Parts: sequence; C-alpha cells; structure tokens
Amino acid sequence: MNEKEIIEFAKLIGKLKNVKRTGWKIRGVKNPESVAEHSYRTALLAMLIADKEGLNTEKLVKMALLHDLEEAINGDIPTLEKVKLDKKKLFEKNKKTVQKSLSVLPKNLQKEYLDIWIESQKCKTKYAKLLKQIDYIEMMIQCLEYEKSQPGVKKNLVDFWENVSGTKHFKWDSEFQKIFDMLKKMRK
Repeated sequence: MNEKEIIEFAKLIGKLKNVKRTGWKIRGVKNPESVAEHSYRTALLAMLIADKEGLNTEKLVKMALLHDLEEAINGDIPTLEKVKLDKKKLFEKNKKTVQKSLSVLPKNLQKEYLDIWIESQKCKTKYAKLLKQIDYIEMMIQCLEYEKSQPGVKKNLVDFWENVSGTKHFKWDSEFQKIFDMLKKMRK
C-alpha cells in the first residue's frame, strides 16, 4: 500500500466526520453528532467490553470501526426509512459501497475488512451481536446527553427509549440490560 492509497482511504473515511446522524437531526437535536463521533465512542466501548470480558479486542474494535463505513458514501439512512426498504437490496447496495470504499487497499485487507463488515451486518455471530448491543448502548448514552443538554428535545426522543426497550434485533445480555436500565434511571 502506497502513500497515495492511504491518503485516498483517509479522505474517504474522513467524510464520516461530516455525515450527521439523521435520527437526531430529524428529531430537532441542535448540532447532532457525526457518524465518525458515534463510531469513535462505539469503538472505545467495544475495546473496554472486549478487554473486560477477555475477548478478541482487535476483532471487536475493527468491527466497531467498520460497521457504518457505507455511510461515508450513502449517508445515514434513518431507521424509519430503512424498515420500508428491501433488506436484501439495501444490504447488497451497502456491500457494493463498502467494497468500493475498500478498493484502494491491498487485496488481503479488502477481504478482511469486508468480511468483518458483513459479519457485523448479518448480526449472527457472538461478536456481531455484542457489537449491536454496544452500538445501541452508545446511542442511548448519546440520547441521554441530548436530553440533558437540550431539554426541549426530550419529548422527541422518547421513541428511542421505547424502540430499544422492545427491539426485535436482539435480546439484551444481562450486563447490557443493567446498563440500559441505569441509563433509563438517569433520565429522571
């Protein structure tokens, strides 16, 4: 991999700094976080949880850093819109975007990163299920921070708490349930 390829990849992923998280934006949050900000804290939480549990930290952190890579090109599609889309078509579109994003990297890294991204999206493995919970916990921490710093939007964010409580995506592990319950208590 040469210097130009590294720079090209850095420029591409740098676009995530300018992609605002639409769930916050459409609910009236002023100056919502970017996808890059979300991914950074998700990666740090992944590191902490993996180290605490004696898991493969490198794998979980890579997964956290790659899980929203397609949003550098496709943007952040609100969940309300995603549910209306054909899941297979959306997955294939996002997969092609990720492949294109990784195309400047050496073949071995392209394959490794794409495989990790696919694993995270399919959410069938222990690591992918763990990351999904970390991703949601990060989102709920951010939700609480917005409710505290911008009290006027609290009523607009109620559905986050309700939808995550009854999510069909996964069953909370007991540790994450405790964290989520603590966050709910902190809202009061």
